[in-house]
Amino acid sequence: MNPFVSALEKLAQKYWAAEAEVVRAYFRGRRGKEEHSRWLKAQGFKEYSAIRPLLTALVKLYPYLDKGVDRHRYEELGEKLADETKHARLIMDLLEEIHRRRITPKDLLWLPEDRRLAQVRARYSKTYAGLLHGSENPTTKEIRRTDEELERAAITLTEGGGGALYAVCRKIRGGEIERKIAAAFDEIYRDEMKHKSAGAHALQKLVRTERDYARAARVIRDVLGQRLRMRNEQFGFALSRQRVLKMEAELTRFILK
Repeated sequence: MNPFVSALEKLAQKYWAAEAEVVRAYFRGRRGKEEHSRWLKAQGFKEYSAIRPLLTALVKLYPYLDKGVDRHRYEELGEKLADETKHARLIMDLLEEIHRRRITPKDLLWLPEDRRLAQVRARYSKTYAGLLHGSENPTTKEIRRTDEELERAAITLTEGGGGALYAVCRKIRGGEIERKIAAAFDEIYRDEMKHKSAGAHALQKLVRTERDYARAARVIRDVLGQRLRMRNEQFGFALSRQRVLKMEAELTRFILK
């Protein structure tokens, strides 16, 4: 194992544990339908908003398949499109059961801290910010660029927060709504775990020097730091601002070691 990548994975795992703490804190309290609806609408947005840009990327890249576009990477995009579509459907089905009415994308929520997450990702890769949020509309030239491979691999490592949200939600107990949430998120968790090592695998050949490590660590720190703030907002600020600031300080000390 590349020692630089091992260190980057350990860094990411610290942030994933912090995300899990946010979600566990939320579920320690008794929650009503409206509270569940809010965070599910925010999660539904994250899943649903990735569908269109993935479709666009597949269409734009198709003429270059095996002519500059690796077929394995193209297959990964197709698999991701299938997963995001399935996950959006699972969450929107949950919302319809809660509200007893038809749910459309207009009902979903793009919260402020999630918008900021898109902006953080876009600093390193407009293409990946677009694929994950639908917040950018990159050109074919932008999608095919090769000078940000390390940044894209680092972002891939951060994607999904290591499955922390899904790992907690699949084990929750409670009433009928909680049981349905657990069942849906168990499916999502299983899908996410199939692709969990993709970012680390890509980084193996890209991170060879201290400078490479520093570049990748910066991306991971910035993206996962914002993910922590995003997740806390999504779950109604389940952790106090003071607790989040303390967690961020602890993570910064870890980074500086």
